[in-house]
Amino acid sequence: MRRNTFAQFGFLAFLLLTQSALADRQQVVHVLNRLAFGPRPGDVQRVEKIGWRAWAERQLRPESIADDDVEKRLKQFPSLSMSMAQAYRGYRPPKDYKPATPREKSRLEQKKQRMRVELQNELREAVIVRAVFSERQFNEVIVNFWRNHLNVDQKKSPYWAAHYEEHVIRQHAFGKFEDLILASAKHPAMLVYLDNHVSRKDNLNENYARELMELHTLGVDRGYTQRDVIELARVLTGWTCFWRYDQDKTEHWRFVFRPEYHDTKPATVVGMRVDGMGGVADGERVIRYLANHENTADYVSQKLCQYLVNDNPPDALVKHVAAVFRSTDGDLSQVYRAIVFSREFMEPSNVGAKYKTPFEFVVSALRATGANIVQTKKTLEALDVMAQPLYQCSIPTGYDDRAESWTDPGALVYRWDFALRLAEDRLIGVKVGDDFLKTFKSLSVEQTRRRTIDAIAPLGVGKRTEDVLTQTNELRRTIGLMLGSPEFQQQ
Repeated sequence: MRRNTFAQFGFLAFLLLTQSALADRQQVVHVLNRLAFGPRPGDVQRVEKIGWRAWAERQLRPESIADDDVEKRLKQFPSLSMSMAQAYRGYRPPKDYKPATPREKSRLEQKKQRMRVELQNELREAVIVRAVFSERQFNEVIVNFWRNHLNVDQKKSPYWAAHYEEHVIRQHAFGKFEDLILASAKHPAMLVYLDNHVSRKDNLNENYARELMELHTLGVDRGYTQRDVIELARVLTGWTCFWRYDQDKTEHWRFVFRPEYHDTKPATVVGMRVDGMGGVADGERVIRYLANHENTADYVSQKLCQYLVNDNPPDALVKHVAAVFRSTDGDLSQVYRAIVFSREFMEPSNVGAKYKTPFEFVVSALRATGANIVQTKKTLEALDVMAQPLYQCSIPTGYDDRAESWTDPGALVYRWDFALRLAEDRLIGVKVGDDFLKTFKSLSVEQTRRRTIDAIAPLGVGKRTEDVLTQTNELRRTIGLMLGSPEFQQQ
C-alpha cells in the first residue's frame, strides 16, 4: 500500500534504490531528515563539512549542545518551569471568588476556559518552537516519539501535561527505559488520563494496566492475558494523586500511594509473583519487570526502527537493536546508537521511505524556509485541521507515524494550503526568513527554480514537479509549490 501510494505521487525513491551506495550529500540529507526535522538553510553544508557521523555523535549527547536561542524563546511560556501546583493556581481564577448571579457565574466559567486554553497552548507552542529552532534536533525527534508512545491528552490533564513533558518525557528520553516507564506511571497526567487515580480494591479500573502492557511495554498480544491485566490492575490499586502540604506549608500536586485503597492479595503478572503486602514497592517491581521483559525489548526496538528507519524495518535490524536493549538493560542512548550507526539505517532502500506526519511536515517547512516565528496560533490551527493537534490525541496509542495513516489524497489539500500561506507570508505570526529569501536575489527564473529545488528537496524532484514549477515565475509561489510537492513529503 505504501509503495503504491508513493508511486502515485511520483516520488523518486527508485533512483536511490538503484544505487549501491549513497553519495556523501545524500547521506547528509537523509540524516537531517531522520535525526532532525529536516535541514534549515545552510545545514546540509555545515554537516557535510564535519561529516554526518560526527554530527550524529554529538546529537546523541544532547546535553553537550548549547541551546541558548531556544532557552530564550521558551521564556515566553512560564508554565513550562512551574510545578503542577503553580500551574493549577496560576491558570485558574481565585478559588475564593463566589459569583453572585448566573451572569457572573457564566463569566467565571468563560474565564476558566480561557485560562485553561492559554495554559494548554503554551505547551503546544513550546513544542513547535523547540522542534523548529533547537540545535538538539535528535533530542526533539526522540521526544516526539516518546510523546506518542506514552501519550496523554492535555484536555483530560490540562494542568499537568507541561510538567509531564518536562519531567517524564524530556528528563528520561536518553536514560533507562524502566525509569521512563516508572516516571510515567507515577505522574498525575498519566494517572488521570488512564484513570488509575480512581482504581481501588473495591472498584477496579483496568485502563492503565491494559495500556501499560499493550502500548507501553510488551506490545499487543505479546505474552499476556486478560487475567494478567486484572492482576496488574490490582497491584496498582492505591496509585493515585492529590494535593499535599509539606511541613513548610509548600503546596504540591503529586503521586501518592494510598494503602487503604490497595488490594493486598497475592498477584501474578506475566509470571512474576508478588505477595501483595509490599505496598507501592510491589507495583514498582512489576513495572520494572515489564520494562525489562524480553518481549518489551522486541516491541520497543521494532517501534523505534519503524520510526527512524522504515515503516517495515528489516528483521535483522530489529533483532540487533533488541539485543542491545537487553544487554544494556534498556539504555536508550545505546539503543538509539545501535539504530543510527547500523548498516540498515543508511541503506539506499530506506532513504525517502518514510512519509512525514502533519507535525513533521509543518516543522520541516518552517525549518526549510528559515522561518521567523512570532507566535504559532495559526500553525497550531493548521495541525488541528490536518488531524494532528498537539497533545490532544484522545486515544492512548498516540499518533501513528506510518505512511498509511497520513496519505489520504483529501488530507494533502491542507498541506498545500499551509505551504502556500507560509511561502506568501499569509500565516499570521510566521514569516519566511529574510536570509533565506536573500539567496534568491538577482537570479533568473530558471536559476530560481533550481535554487528552490536544491533548498527544499536537496535529493531532487521528478518531472511532474518540474513541470508544475514551470507554471509560475513568481518566487513565493515557487517556494509554496515546492513545499507542497510530493518530494517534500518524503523523509
